[in-house]
Amino acid sequence: MKQNSLLVVFLLLSICGFSQESLLSLLDNKSTQQVEYTFKGTKIVNSESVEMPAKGILQFMIQHRFGTLNSGFYNLYGLDNSQVRMSLDYGLRDNLSLCIGRSSSLKAIDSNLKYKITRQSNGENTFPVTICLNSSIVFKQYVSSMSDNENFRLLDQFSYSHKILIARKFNRDFSIQLSPTLIHYNLLPIDQLENDLYSLGYGARYKISNRVSLNLETYSQFNSENKINPFSIGVDVQTGGHVFQFHLSNSAFMIDRAFIHETYDTWSEGSVYFGFNISRVFTLIE
Repeated sequence: MKQNSLLVVFLLLSICGFSQESLLSLLDNKSTQQVEYTFKGTKIVNSESVEMPAKGILQFMIQHRFGTLNSGFYNLYGLDNSQVRMSLDYGLRDNLSLCIGRSSSLKAIDSNLKYKITRQSNGENTFPVTICLNSSIVFKQYVSSMSDNENFRLLDQFSYSHKILIARKFNRDFSIQLSPTLIHYNLLPIDQLENDLYSLGYGARYKISNRVSLNLETYSQFNSENKINPFSIGVDVQTGGHVFQFHLSNSAFMIDRAFIHETYDTWSEGSVYFGFNISRVFTLIE
């Protein structure tokens, strides 16, 4: 009987030892965990973030900008003036999306392609950042009388933007993004001397609560004749299928070439625009 008791104890200890060894082995070989929700939406403020719609998801976005706060009470501090950009953004794959948009004040149609090369991950195969390539083309619409000019060329109406989006989520609350950017103008703007303009974008997000976050965004221009850099601050509010983004910026524009290199207003003079982005997603393919 004593021998049977010792055998039972030995078997139980062996099982416990095996279970503990198996659990430690499982912990040591835990699978890779991809980091999600580096930012709340596909925009930080004006600039693209590393986020994109998943495959089969269509995002409809309205970006609205009012006039400057220093325009006075007669214009209700800018609320009487406004411009809008509307866009559709579709997830072709989980790491590839296509967008088309229209800006009212610039009379421009733009198309944007975003490709996620790699995603920040923890665990067995750790990678420190999420990296996306983002390219866009802008066509500035024209009236028929412009084409009567002998110097008019259709290709002059195009400009291009290429970015590398590099983002890291440090913890549940804090994320940053760097965006090296090249803008190419087929036709030089009046105040520029070069067709290719370079800049570096900085973006940050700080989570205030589960549904609210604070965003900051700015760009440093390297070879542009215009030395006024855009600076924007905003608040993101997530409500179910909608993301509301309220912000203040010294740029009224919402496409890369314009808000990076064609901003001439300053915060110090009160030339600040209030605006918002609102997006809604629709599942087209389950």
